[in-house]
Amino acid sequence: MPRRVLSLVLGALLAGAVLAGVVLPAPAAQAVTIEEPPFREITFPVQGAASFHDDFGAPRSSGRTHQGNDVMGAKHQPLLAAVGGTVSWVRLDAGGTAGNGLTIRDADGWSYMYLHLNNDSPGTDDGLNRLDLAFAPGIERGVRVEAGQVVGFLGDSGNAEGTSPHLHFEIHQPDRTAVNPWASLRLSRGLPAGNRCGYVRNPEPEPSAEAAPGYYVLGRDGGIFSFGDAEFQGSVPGLGLGVPVETVLMAATPTGEGYYVLGRDGGIFSFGDAEFHGSVPGLGLTAVRAIDLRLTPSGLGYWVLGADGGIFSFGDAEFHGSVPGLGVQTTVRKLVPTPSGDGYWILGTDGGIFSFGNAEFHGSVPGLGLGAPVTSVAMAATAEGAGYWVLGADGGIFSFGDAEFQGSIPGYGLCRFPAGVQLTASSGGEGYWILGDDGSTWAFGDAVDHGSVSELGLPAFAPTIDLVALPATATATDRRP
Repeated sequence: MPRRVLSLVLGALLAGAVLAGVVLPAPAAQAVTIEEPPFREITFPVQGAASFHDDFGAPRSSGRTHQGNDVMGAKHQPLLAAVGGTVSWVRLDAGGTAGNGLTIRDADGWSYMYLHLNNDSPGTDDGLNRLDLAFAPGIERGVRVEAGQVVGFLGDSGNAEGTSPHLHFEIHQPDRTAVNPWASLRLSRGLPAGNRCGYVRNPEPEPSAEAAPGYYVLGRDGGIFSFGDAEFQGSVPGLGLGVPVETVLMAATPTGEGYYVLGRDGGIFSFGDAEFHGSVPGLGLTAVRAIDLRLTPSGLGYWVLGADGGIFSFGDAEFHGSVPGLGVQTTVRKLVPTPSGDGYWILGTDGGIFSFGNAEFHGSVPGLGLGAPVTSVAMAATAEGAGYWVLGADGGIFSFGDAEFQGSIPGYGLCRFPAGVQLTASSGGEGYWILGDDGSTWAFGDAVDHGSVSELGLPAFAPTIDLVALPATATATDRRP
């Protein structure tokens, strides 16, 4: 689960973040909790029509508080195992407070308690309390059950006598602390709970220090945010140009000691050890809308991509073709070089892929036959160049070739989430970062979350538009003095 949907500590993040050349002061660490109700992925425990509301913590007799939710139904309605697990407690005693009940414990040590199970013969309130009226056949302590299996029957035993039949349902953490089951019950019915509309469907992340020791995030005004080991080398606002500059992309040098920032007009701003090799305005062109900048493997040249798919090559960057050269009129989003630099892919706004040089075609979004157009905003290649990912505007990921799906923003099941604006692959090609339009950073696979602009608590900042990972070899200990 990403930090932006759980509790997080901001102090260390603020201490290492830099905006436009000014080091932000580091306040005392403070916990910030974003709305995320506790939940477990369960099967709804009552089969058929039932209703419930959030009555967890409501006052009860003798100074007690309600430790679960009451799920209202009809007598003899089948009760289902919320999870696969072991029946750890069974009680056939219609008296007292709880009445008949059972508990199921899952593999993670969480417990799910069912109380007030049936004690009456069908159509009566006779209280005979036969075993087969309360529990499904074979349900006893130590028995293994599967999620959705019938384990008992709804009723009114215990202090529920004289009330409407219902299941008192509780969820307990491994330390036996009761948690409100309301979110779990709603999600199991396909209903939203807080900012959660579904379960997490992303693969479990496996962050690795080899993925990247840090990264930069670029603001549209050319401001630079530095996270992890990424060192601030300067920013466009820091140049004091006197006029606002709209920037669109940045690229880090192979040493990790410099970077380039691309202006909307194709102008290049160089910082640190980044060497200037030319720019589109320097070619005498003034009507170009630049949208992407990519370095050659040596770092001694770069390509600039125009919105129409035109390519401008500088330094040791070789021209391998362009979309206009194919006789195609379309708008494009990104340029991604192959690992050798002897070719590149160009991504169209519809998810179409144009391959040049030694770039191999592995598929495209239109080729998936989804039936509805998909706005594609970014693309990244795997380490060997035998596959690539395409990022949709909604934060969804499409995988082609040897690119393995590692997760997506919608895959976290949130009701509200940012649009995706950039996709950056990790050094090993076994993960990636997605940059949200709200400045949030989402790490998947082996990518490490070093922090995000949205977590800095800044009152205002230019929209973030790019995330560039520090080369995995560029660590604080091996940089030049």
